[in-house]
Amino acid sequence: MNKSIVSFFFLIGLIYHTPTSLAGNFASEIATANDLYAKSKFQQAADSYESLIQRGVNNGYLYYNLGNTYIRLGKIGPAILNYIHAKKLIPRNENLRANLNFAIQQTQDKIPPPAHNALSTFFFWVNDLNINENINLAIVVNLIFWVILTAWFYFRSEFLRLARNSFLALLLLAFVSIGVKLHLESNLKIGVVLAKKVDVKSGFDLSNITLFQLHEGALVTITDERPGWLEVGLNTKQKGWVRKNIIGT
Repeated sequence: MNKSIVSFFFLIGLIYHTPTSLAGNFASEIATANDLYAKSKFQQAADSYESLIQRGVNNGYLYYNLGNTYIRLGKIGPAILNYIHAKKLIPRNENLRANLNFAIQQTQDKIPPPAHNALSTFFFWVNDLNINENINLAIVVNLIFWVILTAWFYFRSEFLRLARNSFLALLLLAFVSIGVKLHLESNLKIGVVLAKKVDVKSGFDLSNITLFQLHEGALVTITDERPGWLEVGLNTKQKGWVRKNIIGT
């Protein structure tokens, strides 16, 4: 991808994807951080975005803006980490997807995000909705179901009977979708290598042999944890242990 086009995407992201759901004191701080970015004061902008996140502001566009800022600073690991955080909250954002792919191509290992498993492929729509959207969808379907059910008790028409059964099925599917989403997010733990280079060991001790090496920005799946150590994998065959403090989650 042409770097000038990527730069355009980054700037558009800052202008049009400001977290509009945030109000009050945070709004002025976000505007200040965006202004710092526009003035190429990237480290100050990153510090401002990080401060907002540390104070509990959990918004996909905020993570997205921070990822763009780290790209400008040449910090590919933190950039990818924040793009991954953003993807959980704004999974349908095309600019985010393009920037994440661009960032991965800048890494030495060029490891793509984990592929969807059979469950997420079967419930394909779950991947395009964050957990709050799945819950809100279930609430809306639930309300419509009860309105139709109440109407059916009074009028008993064939149309209302079919509508009642259809929305009951949709309601059950919506609740199952929430369960699937929670299951997928709790069982798929993605980490990002933040160090320039890391030796992946055969056990959770530095004296163990090195199985392979990873570099900054590499995406890994976290499969186990011990005090100070994480077991990470690229696939079922390539697994090993790394120090916990060099993996961003």
